[in-house]
Amino acid sequence: MLMRLTLQIILVEDDAELAETIQLGWPDETDRVDFYSRYADFKPVLFSSGFGATDCVILDMTLPDASGTQIISDIRSISDVPILVLSGWGGTEFRADLINQGIDDYVLKPLSVKELHARVARLVRRNRPRAAAEAPPVQINGVTFDRSRRALLYGDAQTELTHAEFQLLGTLVDAKGRVVSRDELYLKAFGRPHKEGEKVLETYISRLRSKLGQLQSDAENTIQTARGAGYRMMVHTSGS
Repeated sequence: MLMRLTLQIILVEDDAELAETIQLGWPDETDRVDFYSRYADFKPVLFSSGFGATDCVILDMTLPDASGTQIISDIRSISDVPILVLSGWGGTEFRADLINQGIDDYVLKPLSVKELHARVARLVRRNRPRAAAEAPPVQINGVTFDRSRRALLYGDAQTELTHAEFQLLGTLVDAKGRVVSRDELYLKAFGRPHKEGEKVLETYISRLRSKLGQLQSDAENTIQTARGAGYRMMVHTSGS
C-alpha cells in the first residue's frame, strides 16, 4: 500500500475561475493549495525561507506580469521542487523546450482535477527523500553519481540533476546493463505511462548524456539506445 501524502501545493494561474475549480475540486481536502494570480505575488513566497516546505508548483505559462520561462528559471535557480506546467497549447517543440528548462510534467487545458492531483502526488512521492538509506555513490567512467546530493561529480565540478533526471539515471544504473523499457522509465521518472508519439523521454536522455559528457567525454556514451526496446547503461559501475 502506498503511504498517503499531505501535500503543500502552490498554484500560479491567472485564470481565477480555473484556480477556483482546482481548489474546490481537489480530491484531498487535507492538502493545501495556495493560489497566486500574478508573479509579483508569488515571487516573495518563492524567495522566502518557507518555500522549502512546498511539495510542488503548478504553473500556468501565460501570466500577465511574467513569462513562464522566467518563472521556471527563477524556481530552478534555488530549488529542485517538482514543477508541473499547465498550458492551453502543447506542441512537441514547445514541450521539449520546457523540459530542457527543468519542468517535471505537463498537463494540457482543459484538465481533469483528479488527473492533476494524481500526477502531482506521484511527482511528490518520487521527490521526497526515502526513509531507507540511499545507495552509495557510483562511478560512471570516472563521473561520480552521488544520490545523496542528487548530483554528478567529477573532480571539483558538480552538476545537479532534476528529479526526473535523477530517477532515470538511478533506474539505468540499478539495472546493471539490462535494457530498461520505455514504459518502465516513464513510470519511474514521470509517474505515468508512455503516450504514443511523445518524445519526452528522448529529451531527458539527451540531457543526461550531455551532462555526463560535459564532465567526462567518455561518460556521454554510457547510456545506449536499444532500438525499439528502451535504454541501457553499458558501463562498469562500482561503489566509490
